[in-house]
Amino acid sequence: MKRNITLILTTLCLAIGVASCSEDSYPENPTLVSPISGLVLEVNGTDYVATPLLQEDGLLSETLLVAVNQPSTTAIVKQIDISDPSATVNISVGDVITFRNNQFVLEWTKGVQTETFLLEMSYNPPPVMYLVMSGEKGDYYGLNTETAQTIASITYNNLFEGYIDLTNTSWNNIGLVQSDQSAYFDVSAGLGGGQSYGTLAMVEKPSPGTGYYPCDGPWGDWTTDGGNASIVSPGIWKVNFDLTTRQIVLLETQWAVTGTAAGTVKAMVYNSDTRKWSLTTELAAGKLKFTTIPVSAGDPTVTYGASDGIVRLSETGTDITIDEAGTYRIELDLSTPFYDYTITR
Repeated sequence: MKRNITLILTTLCLAIGVASCSEDSYPENPTLVSPISGLVLEVNGTDYVATPLLQEDGLLSETLLVAVNQPSTTAIVKQIDISDPSATVNISVGDVITFRNNQFVLEWTKGVQTETFLLEMSYNPPPVMYLVMSGEKGDYYGLNTETAQTIASITYNNLFEGYIDLTNTSWNNIGLVQSDQSAYFDVSAGLGGGQSYGTLAMVEKPSPGTGYYPCDGPWGDWTTDGGNASIVSPGIWKVNFDLTTRQIVLLETQWAVTGTAAGTVKAMVYNSDTRKWSLTTELAAGKLKFTTIPVSAGDPTVTYGASDGIVRLSETGTDITIDEAGTYRIELDLSTPFYDYTITR
């Protein structure tokens, strides 16, 4: 079916953020058509136009892009126009729609004819803070933004979180550098006695302007197992940093799977090359989640379940269903701000 939303090309250029369009760039027929027009969504209090994308052949694709500054799992329909008044769609003005994995399926119907469109949300990358350390490949406290580990604020505020690999660093000092490299954070204190969990007050220091950020701490035995035989991959730390209070919370983690599908808590193994946790094991039909095994007595436990938000795993996520018993390969990826997993039979 030919797509029928009428859009003046100038409007399309503005909607996709192009500063200007020359007359030479106009197609022979400057009117693009598709069945849905004027779709405006409110995301985090700001209105955005859903823009139809062009295919390589110049025709409109079934994907409409919602380019937002800050992502959300929900949006409010503020406006929607249909070129054919005898047709209907599965959303109305005022509806709250939910994006799953940054996508929402929009259906256009006329009689027995149905067209499916995909609303896809794109967004600015979340702000990050870079990790520097005293023993990173012999480059003491040097920052390479292309390779440095990061923590991020996926809520786009002053709360940063992430997992850092300290498996080869032992007692090295570490610091956090702001994304614009104007300042960094350090503390002359640390974790002692094989401590695997703690909170420290960081101090802000101006950037030396050299690309190197010397740190006084925090120091700790980053690869401690706490004398716990269940810890098979020591040295992976969950870092939470509050830019407002300057507090950093450090928690060493050993990831595992748990639930009726696993039967018992089964520890996963970490690979520094891929920065993923993995486990190949027998699973029964049932439910499972990802959980940490406390390294030391008193350490908090972190549990992740499946999420439909901008990350596929969250602490408020639901059980992951295993439909059939069998041998499965499970992988957990916490190396980016958008925590992810795969389970393959």
